[in-house]
Amino acid sequence: MFISHQQYEVLIPPNLAQPGSQHWRMVELTLHAPWFLLSVEVVDPDVAGHSMTRTLCIAWEHDLADVIRSLDTFQVKGVVCMMPAWQSPTKQWSSREICEIWLHRSASGQHVTLCDLAGNSIDCGLIPEHVEPVKMELLLRMFPRRVAEGSKKPSGGRRSRRFAGGVKADA
Repeated sequence: MFISHQQYEVLIPPNLAQPGSQHWRMVELTLHAPWFLLSVEVVDPDVAGHSMTRTLCIAWEHDLADVIRSLDTFQVKGVVCMMPAWQSPTKQWSSREICEIWLHRSASGQHVTLCDLAGNSIDCGLIPEHVEPVKMELLLRMFPRRVAEGSKKPSGGRRSRRFAGGVKADA
């Protein structure tokens, strides 16, 4: 889904780059489908109290679900779904901040749905014709940060929670 070309590669000194990594100043989207920005806090094990935020560009909703499952949810700082122009009333790419990620599974397959801050559901990718029963698993629930009016400082911490195991829900 993301491609780049040799002329857009940025050469990083080996002592600053992660082994085997490449750095690009430009990438291209080859498919006009939703894709995701996942911001994750990475704690520096060598320096107490130090961390940095890494943001991943993820092309497929199942990869997003897999990455979320592999993390401790306190690491997740935010998830944004980038919506293609054909799914937007403005006919331009747009973004939606995500507060929930659900995985739906049945004998016929699985699909991922998202819920944005406005409470709207976003179906991603191809949805199989599910055969009952459909198991719904909540992978992530984010509580948005509140900003005190005028101060621009968070008035309370954001909590995120991943529920272990499947959550059965009537859809």
